[in-house]
Amino acid sequence: MSPIDSEVYEALMSVAFDLAKRGIGNVAPNPPVGAILVNEDLEVAEGWHAKYGGPHAEAACLAAARSSGIETQGATIIVSLEPCGHEGKTPPCSQAIIDAGIRRVIYSHPDPHPVTRGRGIQQLTEAGIEVVGGVLESEGARLLAPYLCHVQRGRPLVTVKWAMTLDGRIASATGDSKWITSEETRRWTRERRGHHGAILVGIGTVESDDPQLTSRTEGMKDPLRVVIDPAGRISADRQLLHDGGDVLLVLQEGQSAPDYLSERVEILMVPANRQSGGKSQIDLDDLLRKLGDRGIQSLLVEGGAVTIGHFFDAGKVDRCEVLIAPKVIGGAEAPGPIAGRGLDMMTLAIEALDPRWTDLGPDRLLEASLSLAGRGRYNP
Repeated sequence: MSPIDSEVYEALMSVAFDLAKRGIGNVAPNPPVGAILVNEDLEVAEGWHAKYGGPHAEAACLAAARSSGIETQGATIIVSLEPCGHEGKTPPCSQAIIDAGIRRVIYSHPDPHPVTRGRGIQQLTEAGIEVVGGVLESEGARLLAPYLCHVQRGRPLVTVKWAMTLDGRIASATGDSKWITSEETRRWTRERRGHHGAILVGIGTVESDDPQLTSRTEGMKDPLRVVIDPAGRISADRQLLHDGGDVLLVLQEGQSAPDYLSERVEILMVPANRQSGGKSQIDLDDLLRKLGDRGIQSLLVEGGAVTIGHFFDAGKVDRCEVLIAPKVIGGAEAPGPIAGRGLDMMTLAIEALDPRWTDLGPDRLLEASLSLAGRGRYNP
């Protein structure tokens, strides 16, 4: 590509990323993908993968072009992911592109899935179509992070989230935490839950806060609710046991589940792998592997401090979302967001990489990937 082409295609790729985001929460286990077609008359068509089992982004884009009378012969299509070259729930996108007479394909990130890796590119090249990859590839990796982590590691990408005051408290010394953040922030939190395949909390949070852990957002699916409850002590009156949604209760092997659970509550037995303070802790490697086996690509850990600390101590955190409210609580006994063993020296501190700040009403959101012991970054 010439420098001019490069700038144009990067700008169009950024739009393709935004289109892809419209499918997040509704397309898993497929990745979110967006596509833009530009023909020789500079007419533009757009498409994205909107629903699992539905048309892929390229097919949706080509259909939009046809319905608008936009000529596809000799056009360029810009796609956020390498076009697939295999028959699944839908026909291969590579063939749809060939049949449409597309002259050039620009994509951001290669698809690492062994079923389709490189096949679409080979088919397009053999058909005489110019193919250019790697446009804004690091941004593409950020968008695809859950999918990439699941394909390459066999486990979901783990995001931890907490809300705290300016002085780093998640509740007062009496345990009161309603509400630290504004209604606007809490609405954002509910919507963001729908972006994940599962949301996880510890039994302490369930017993103290009685959360629903649902999205309650139009057009967004509710995630699988996962509760780490090693001893099976969840109370019978907790909301999430009675709202009809799916719950996965994680027990330590050898423990018995309460006999009052409904059929919507599934029990998952996980071994303990170590002792901390005299208490057994769930083996997170085993838990994450089993969630990955279920097709869960993205896991949101919402608390509490003990559970978040467990994930940090085990080196299983990929991303963080920190909501900071302009309030001060104070008090030596008021809890902070992360318990566990922690680190002994500042030189060992975990770094927030490429932090991104967003204003949510009076609150501020920090999003970042984390440098956990060089375990790799799926969200640059």
